[in-house]
Formats: sequence, structure tokens, C-alpha cells
Amino acid sequence: MKRIHRRSMARVLLLACACVVAGSLSISPSLARPDFGVRGGAYTDAEEPFLGAEALFGLGSTKHWFGNPNIEHAFIENGDLTAFSLDFHYDFPTGQPYTIWAGAGPTVIFNDRNVAGIDYQTDAGVNVVFGVGSTKGDVRPYGQMKVVVADDTQAVLGAGIRF
Repeated sequence: MKRIHRRSMARVLLLACACVVAGSLSISPSLARPDFGVRGGAYTDAEEPFLGAEALFGLGSTKHWFGNPNIEHAFIENGDLTAFSLDFHYDFPTGQPYTIWAGAGPTVIFNDRNVAGIDYQTDAGVNVVFGVGSTKGDVRPYGQMKVVVADDTQAVLGAGIRF
């Protein structure tokens, strides 16, 4: 019964995240053209690499608040770990060709283990993100550190490019 409840909770959270993203993109014509990116790194507790994809769109007219829905897939031993997140962050003004940001957002983590007795787990949590990245050019590299606060809290280190 717990497994059914967790799966339905994950579906509700994913649907809510999709509605927030769709609603945010329909608010302003300037939000209709998000930036996209790819990232890679490691979940430090799992000590395994991950690959991910993201969208980045501005919120409001200040150009300091951003929405950053993303997906990451880690190749863990004896299974897979996939995280869907809807992060929001604030870019601190630096006056430089780079920016520093901090933010947070909800996440849903699917952990599919190929181990006897443990087959599938869903965990909801919150990301806390800190990053630094380029603001100039068509391809902008960045680095990010994230703490996933959930049943299995862990740190995630990553780097990526946005275009």
C-alpha cells in the first residue's frame, strides 16, 4: 500500500510542476523563449555520474529571478536514479560577465534498484542550489552545487552549458 501511495504522490507532484511551468511560460511573451542546457556531474553519496537536461526562463521584468525545470539521470550501481526538479533561483547582480545565484525548488526522485527486495522507490524533496555561470555568449558554461533534502539527503556537484 505504501508503494501505491508514493507513486500517486509522485504523479501529483509531477502534474503540479508541469502546471506551474506551463502557467509560467504563458504569462509573458518574453518567457516563451527559454534557454536550454545540458549538465553532468556526480551525486556524492552514490559516487556515480549523472547526465541532465534543463530549461531556464526569466520570471518578471527584473531579470534576476529564473525558473529552472530540469531532469537528471544517475547511473548508480545496481539500478538507476532519476530526478525531476522545478528549481527557482535569484541571480545576484555582479556587474561582471558572470553571475552568482542561489535558489531552491521541489524535486521528485525515482530510484529503481535491481536488488532483491528493493525494486522501486519514489521520494519527494527540496533542492537548495548555488551556482556561478557566464552571462555572455551563445554558449554559456556554469557550475552548480545542489543539496537534495529528502529521505536520502545528498549533495550533487555539476557543470553544464546553456544555449
